[in-house]
Amino acid sequence: MNGQFFKNSLHGEGANFDTAKVFDGMDWQQAGDKSGDFPHSVWELLFHMNYWQDFMLDLLNGQTPKSQNPDEESWPHSPSPESEDEWDSAIAYFLKGLEEAEQESTKDLLEKVVAGREDTRGDCLQTIVLHNTYHAGQVVFARKIKGHWPPSGEES
Repeated sequence: MNGQFFKNSLHGEGANFDTAKVFDGMDWQQAGDKSGDFPHSVWELLFHMNYWQDFMLDLLNGQTPKSQNPDEESWPHSPSPESEDEWDSAIAYFLKGLEEAEQESTKDLLEKVVAGREDTRGDCLQTIVLHNTYHAGQVVFARKIKGHWPPSGEES
């Protein structure tokens, strides 16, 4: 694998809808809708994706993740954002994280990045790709169930 593989994978190229666009066309109130049989709102999924993407980017940057209890902290306390600004900021933060991961994919993928462990830059990027892809699929499914998919002007 090379950096181009990860850059493409971060966006689902050739495999699924662009991960960077799964939130397009959804307003903040729709994002908090937890009606129906789906276990998570789109807001909860975005919050969770941001949390773990940030966690892995910290590792890639040689930092110790700030979390004390990732399983509990990686899900929001509310199924919906408090405002449009909070929703828009969370999407912007997610996209910024994708850009940071893309930048990491241009570096040595075999470099060990976690002190005292065998994890390489490629391992951490793979975790970001797989985690984001899994939950992006959930976002699409949740949006389909609620009639908010595909985003206008896009094909599914």
